[in-house]
Order: sequence, then C-alpha cells, then structure tokens
Amino acid sequence: MFERVLTEGDFEKVYPILAQSFPESELRAKEDQLALLQNERYRLYAIKDEKEKTGGVIAAWELPDDLLYVDHFAILPEKRNHGFGGEVLDVFLKWKKKKVVLEVELPEDAITRRRIGFYKRHGFAWNDYPYMQPPMRKGQKPFALRLMTKPAALDAETYEQYRSSIHQMVYGYTGEDLGRLNK
Repeated sequence: MFERVLTEGDFEKVYPILAQSFPESELRAKEDQLALLQNERYRLYAIKDEKEKTGGVIAAWELPDDLLYVDHFAILPEKRNHGFGGEVLDVFLKWKKKKVVLEVELPEDAITRRRIGFYKRHGFAWNDYPYMQPPMRKGQKPFALRLMTKPAALDAETYEQYRSSIHQMVYGYTGEDLGRLNK
C-alpha cells in the first residue's frame, strides 16, 4: 500500500498530487520538497490502491520521543469520499506505531470543519493552543493553524515540546526565529 519515494523520478510522479491538493502557502517549492528526500527524518510515500495505481501521497517526519509528524496527506480527487483516505490513514498509523501530530486549518468554513471532522473520526484530538505555521516558502508569512494529535489531546507542556520539535526539525527554526514566530 505504501511505496517510499527515494528517487527524483518517483518524486516527479507524486509531486503533482501534492501540488493539486495544497495551496502554495502550504507546500514547499518543488525543489525544496525534492531536497527533503535527503533528510534522514523525512519520509515520502506514494499510496497505492488495490490495483497498484498511485491514489495519493503521505509525507511524514520521524521526530524524537517516538513522535510522527504528518506533513502532508493527499488523496486524488477521484479517490475521495469512498473511504480510501480513511483506510489508508488508519493502516499508515497502525504500521508506524507512534504518537502522531499534524497541522490543520482553523474551522472557519465547511471544508476546514469537514477536514477536522475526518481526523477526529480517525482518533485525532483537537488542541486549542495557538499555533503558527512557519512560512513554507520565502517571502511568505506564518499563519495560524492548530495541532491535532493522536492518541489524545496534549497538556500545555507536551504541546510546547511538540511545537518546538516541529518548528526546529521540520521548518529549521531555532532560537531567535522561534521567539519572533510565536509572538
């Protein structure tokens, strides 16, 4: 069901799924996304359906303390609303056997509320702590999101640990950068 993307050729097959599924503000530039394949903590997987056709993509980071950060999860439009995405997510998380964190938009419209509901149905908890996603591309500004976690919601101390790990290891923010971002 999951095929790790290790080569530029494989990347070229899955990147269009990310590009059509996420706005530019939530996706790194193509060359920056490709460069992540060299990072020992980063994993990009093509999601294969029962016919071995690529039906989606999932990108995750293996962080310290047995934590998995799901960076991107996208299912092709024709595969949506038929249970494929939920099945894939459940199998992926069972396979990884880790605590999981991901970012979601604030529930401001029907689409964002539906996305949050999807993750809740799959065991994720909403954390209402203020969270700023660092810019994904040069020239962008950070923007407000929230973290969802599995298997449970976080206390304030654990939330700070997760936030700090994500900002440092995924986005490359350290020290002074983090202070400015979180004000």
